[in-house]
Amino acid sequence: MSRIELLRRMIDSLKTNWPSWAAAGTAAGLLVWAASSDRFALFLRTLLAHATDGILRLLGQATTVVGTTVQSSQFGITVVTACTGLFATGIFVIAVAAFPVRWRAKLVGFGIGIVGLFAINLLRLVSLYFIGVHWPRILDAAHLIVWQSLLIALAVALWLLWAGRTSMVRRGGDRR
Repeated sequence: MSRIELLRRMIDSLKTNWPSWAAAGTAAGLLVWAASSDRFALFLRTLLAHATDGILRLLGQATTVVGTTVQSSQFGITVVTACTGLFATGIFVIAVAAFPVRWRAKLVGFGIGIVGLFAINLLRLVSLYFIGVHWPRILDAAHLIVWQSLLIALAVALWLLWAGRTSMVRRGGDRR
């Protein structure tokens, strides 16, 4: 294929998929805003701290929340912005927005990704608490290597599942 033909295909793709690219740009802008907004970050950190505390209490732990720190007499974790899953979720949302499918499928994708990655991040925080209580020597490795990598891999896997499922359905609703 010549360079001219490749350029024509790229331009045709931009013409037909511009709403998806515009949505991806908007999602990227929202991610930058969310990451730089102290109010939003504090809201998200507080929400995660209270949700983590609730799960730990259900699991029999005597924890309390002070600000964005979940603590007990044994151990405590502080939820900082980097621990919110915001970036992995943001990348997922941008990928969904850029994918050329109908808006209804995108909205389903946004919901699945945001809720799914929030739940995975809660599991991450709860497990890090227990690792800190029972195996404090491996906490840094579990936190910085295992869970960060796993959260990114799970976000990509979730997107691949969603994209594979939605690409099986034609725009008219017929299965390929």
